[in-house]
Amino acid sequence: MRAFATLLLAAALGPASAAVVNFDTYSPRYFFGDTTIVTDGFSFTSTCQCMGVDDQQPLALDLTPLPGAYNGTASLIYSTDPLTIAADGGGAFFLDQFDLGLSWYVPDADVGSIATVAYVLAGGGAGSLDVALGRSYSTVAIGQDVLSVTISGGRTFGYVSLDNLVVNNRVPEPASASLALLALCGAGLATRRRQADA
Repeated sequence: MRAFATLLLAAALGPASAAVVNFDTYSPRYFFGDTTIVTDGFSFTSTCQCMGVDDQQPLALDLTPLPGAYNGTASLIYSTDPLTIAADGGGAFFLDQFDLGLSWYVPDADVGSIATVAYVLAGGGAGSLDVALGRSYSTVAIGQDVLSVTISGGRTFGYVSLDNLVVNNRVPEPASASLALLALCGAGLATRRRQADA
């Protein structure tokens, strides 16, 4: 009984699985008239209609390849700051990390420019960090419960690419909370029985 209760407790309180917002199922592609993109429970908002999702390598006007952040899958690209990230409908979420890099039309002189990632903490207060952006993705680690994130800077012209937003709400769903309570009760009963038999 005690072993079973321990297993139940471990299952209920074990690490929650992380989700990755990667834009792979988002459509339409190659449409850059959005001010808000909503996918996988999150909203991404820019201040102008200059944001979209694509899954191709950055290209010049003559369609020759440009150097830029590209991993062979779909990503969000935007050209006007700030980009704001929030859970769709509001609410806190645990933000582990995301990938950020320079994309279409960014001048060579802007490689290594600093982007500022600012976030509002779920428990109150705020934080920020600076990230030097290159033509390949850099992983930006946050590791905080946040209400929202804004990204600004990183180039004077052109597009920034965002991909692989790793999130985990770390809040047990009601079924898991009930399972945890049941496991704790079972462990308590097993301990009392063992003490009574001794």
